[in-house]
Amino acid sequence: MTVLDIARVRPLADRATTMPRSAIREIMMLAAGRSDVFHLEVGEPEFGTPDWIVDEAFRAVRAGATRYTPNSGTQRLRAAIAGRVGAKFGRGVEPDRVAVTTGAIGALFSAIFAVVDPGDEVLLPDPGWPNYESIVHLSGARAVRYAQPAGQGFLPDPAAMERLIGPRTKAIVISTPGNPTGAVFPRKIMEEIGRLAVRHGLYLISDEVYEDFVFEGEHVSALEVAPDDRVIVVSGFSKSYAMTGWRLGYLVCPPTVAAVAGAIQEPVTSCPSAPSQAAAEAALAGDQSVIGRFCDIYRRRRDILVEVFDDSSALPVVPQGAFYGFIAIGASGERSLAFAKRLLQEQSVAAVPGITFGPQSDGFIRVAFTVEDSRFREALRRLRGAIG
Repeated sequence: MTVLDIARVRPLADRATTMPRSAIREIMMLAAGRSDVFHLEVGEPEFGTPDWIVDEAFRAVRAGATRYTPNSGTQRLRAAIAGRVGAKFGRGVEPDRVAVTTGAIGALFSAIFAVVDPGDEVLLPDPGWPNYESIVHLSGARAVRYAQPAGQGFLPDPAAMERLIGPRTKAIVISTPGNPTGAVFPRKIMEEIGRLAVRHGLYLISDEVYEDFVFEGEHVSALEVAPDDRVIVVSGFSKSYAMTGWRLGYLVCPPTVAAVAGAIQEPVTSCPSAPSQAAAEAALAGDQSVIGRFCDIYRRRRDILVEVFDDSSALPVVPQGAFYGFIAIGASGERSLAFAKRLLQEQSVAAVPGITFGPQSDGFIRVAFTVEDSRFREALRRLRGAIG
């Protein structure tokens, strides 16, 4: 018997095995293979990428866009993103403040890993997208949740956020328009959060990937309310241009953060996909009316949601942006994961349990406005019946 026969296999990494997992994927797997399911669980447009974007990507690939690019993306795409952001918010943005990433999730990962060390604390929203907590966990930092209760319109209270800040707090993550709630932060709240970041010397990481889908009011970017040296904005192409599978996002941030974010990508993804970057250039250069058409579709489905739940307390807050509704299921008497599984089994409706978005969100379920109108209405009707 050799030493290798006797030796025990070392355990897997604790940081990996204890990482919080998203129930979104759990519901997706349970729904997979069933042809009768109404898929309201995935934040993915049901329509494809516009043809003119696809055509330009194919043309670029045939012309040689099949090789590695710089870690932070091509200079042409970074300049195009900087131009779009600068024009949208009326301020100059230099390309060295842009880092192109593999999806907006890559942007979030790079941003958090660029600014936090093990033992630091990061303020995260509840409700909030579950991958925020997963990334913070993997970084070795600690997630501290701030509330965004339904009674406040799923908006944060900056004064309550400030009371959570301690000596190890390094960053605040916000999301507007919000996932899973559809809440759009008003300018006053954004300005108060910006001042809070300045007072405490914190980084403000703002997830704005749904920035183009606002039904009422305006989208106020963190770029407008806090100094450039501490704002990190996350966005991408997946939602605005129906390009989820192309996996392309970006950061707008201080040049020092952009440089570090690019370096972080080297051992993780090396660089963003070259064909996807060509497609993104085409998206930015082409007909932007497609975004408005997508927004009109989501607004119409938001209105269907309001209509179905009009005389019910199950819709405590009408979504103002993104393409999600956060539905209260308290009348069912069930916790959200059990409810979601029953909804799928009995009603063939796949939706996401609220518990995946935070410990204070177990009384809710998220639906995405990502199926055709008549099917969406029928799925919501079944959901309402299941709540009781």
